[in-house]
Amino acid sequence: MSHLQRRLSLCSLLLALTLRASSRASAQKELPPLAAHTGWVGGVAFGPGEKPLLATASADKTAILWELPARKARATLRGHTDVVCAVAFAPAGRHLATGSFDGTARLWDGPTGKTVHVLRGHRGAVTTVAFGPAGKVLATGGVDGTIRLWEASSGKEKASLTGHRSWVNGVTFSTDGKRLASASSDGTVKLWDVDRRKVSATLPGKDGEVRCVALSPDGKTVAAGLRYGSVRAWAVETGKERAAFKAHDGDVWAMTFAPDGKTLLTGGGDWNRPGKVRLWNATTWKALATLEHTGEVLAVAVSPDGKLVAAGSWDKTVKVWEASKLLGR
Repeated sequence: MSHLQRRLSLCSLLLALTLRASSRASAQKELPPLAAHTGWVGGVAFGPGEKPLLATASADKTAILWELPARKARATLRGHTDVVCAVAFAPAGRHLATGSFDGTARLWDGPTGKTVHVLRGHRGAVTTVAFGPAGKVLATGGVDGTIRLWEASSGKEKASLTGHRSWVNGVTFSTDGKRLASASSDGTVKLWDVDRRKVSATLPGKDGEVRCVALSPDGKTVAAGLRYGSVRAWAVETGKERAAFKAHDGDVWAMTFAPDGKTLLTGGGDWNRPGKVRLWNATTWKALATLEHTGEVLAVAVSPDGKLVAAGSWDKTVKVWEASKLLGR
């Protein structure tokens, strides 16, 4: 190889490396953080629509509705008397729900920021909230070990699901609304038949308390994040374990599937260290990318169009990334 050929080969290699680095950077563009809360942020959720709002729930007893990408706070939801640790939007329409350490959940009118219903029934903190796919049913879980189903339009309790022996840390519906998955500090994930109000399967976490749970959009896989940083996944129909791996150095506090179901996102870390959001291939369970946060990640969400990722943290901030290329959008 001549001297000129070697120089051209070296230039081509440097160009390829530069383009690859540029592609990686653009694939996870970080927006300026949202820093209006004065307490840790334990809940984040995107609303429906082409230009969805982002809701954030905080230990400062409030939830905030943000317009993105303008990063403008549209409304601050006030009414809870203690930590607001969970938030969820109805799949369509204008309503959202919050859960609080004050022992209540609230249904809110998004555009006005006013309380529609106060839901009372749990004994102790309401740690998690989730709407069914039609938005007619709201599920809440609490430290009393129960899951309660509410009629969203009236705020009336429809059912109380019992079976967990400790705190319920996460609940989520399947996209057809027929199943509900729950995560508990008793070390299990339970799958519930919503119509029959009965447990259809109990899946062992094995590694300790289960912090969070997610169902894939096609309803075939349920994944759980556990204490000490591990993730487990099972086939919904058979209960057969599909994956078990170390995801974070600290607890896995949050997880969600991307809208197309191809990627699982997890959030975690230790309370006094910067945390991370990690993306995993939901077929091979191999790591795809890592998004760095300045604090321990307590909540993570993906926008309905798969373009944005948001993560709430112990350090009171919310980070948002433009990650459409990472998620294949």
